[in-house]
Amino acid sequence: MKLDTQHLIIGSGIAGLKLALKLGQTQKVTVISKSDFKNNSSYYAQGGIASVLGKGDDFDRHVKDTLVAGAGLCHIDIVKMVVEGGPSAIKELIDLGVDFTR
Repeated sequence: MKLDTQHLIIGSGIAGLKLALKLGQTQKVTVISKSDFKNNSSYYAQGGIASVLGKGDDFDRHVKDTLVAGAGLCHIDIVKMVVEGGPSAIKELIDLGVDFTR
């Protein structure tokens, strides 16, 4: 099979599909999935997404929790970047139509 595409994205989870939507606005994108687009880790994730979203919640606690859960394998600068970007990333997913259970 020959593909005529500028970008090949392997995986149909949230990250792959979000990238496909962004790139697809101006470029040709192909997404390859195992079988069904619901057959991915994002669809089956049971833990949900943790982020600073309400009163009484703060970035420092999320950073500390992530570092503890990471058992010394996390890079603190990356953890801080991800935690601080969480609220806007979740808002963007909601704006795209992701129906989170609350």
